[in-house]
Amino acid sequence: MSPARRRVLPALLILILAAGLSQEDALARDTEKSWEFGGYALISRYAGGTKIDNGYGWGARGGYHPEAIHEFEGTFELLSADGSADSGLKYDVTKVSADYLRIFPVKGHDKMIPFAVFGLGVIGIDNGTDSLTSTSYRFGGGFKYFIKPRGGFRFDLKMYRWHGDGTVVLRDPFFSMDISFAATFLVGGAK
Repeated sequence: MSPARRRVLPALLILILAAGLSQEDALARDTEKSWEFGGYALISRYAGGTKIDNGYGWGARGGYHPEAIHEFEGTFELLSADGSADSGLKYDVTKVSADYLRIFPVKGHDKMIPFAVFGLGVIGIDNGTDSLTSTSYRFGGGFKYFIKPRGGFRFDLKMYRWHGDGTVVLRDPFFSMDISFAATFLVGGAK
């Protein structure tokens, strides 16, 4: 089992504990002028042409809500994956992204909030001997579920489009998909 896989379970348990112990306030959803932050565990699946197997890792994010339906967010992700063609080859993947979230409040469902996400970032892949850095475009969606007025969980499904360099992976455009499960916390905003 890779070191990243061993770190995902304790991180997820800490996130669940933190969400359960968070302080209750009067809010139960995203609000104007509030900050949101959290950590998450993720699974990444890469296109077959990359010869990279599924990757497991963690991420952190923080965002600001200028309005209740808009959020600007920054994310940082680290994960590791095995080579699908060569099982002895290990890949370390780093992703940094700036995203825009369009939140769709559903009347009568204050606890569950769906959203769409669009972003631009950088993906770095290192196989131990060579590395590549590529611009990535991402899009996707998910939902937030608040178990406390300022704390809850978040599920995301995102697609990335990026290019190989011909050394670490083929020089082709690729897609990868991330599935993440997160704890989310709101700070600030209207009281």
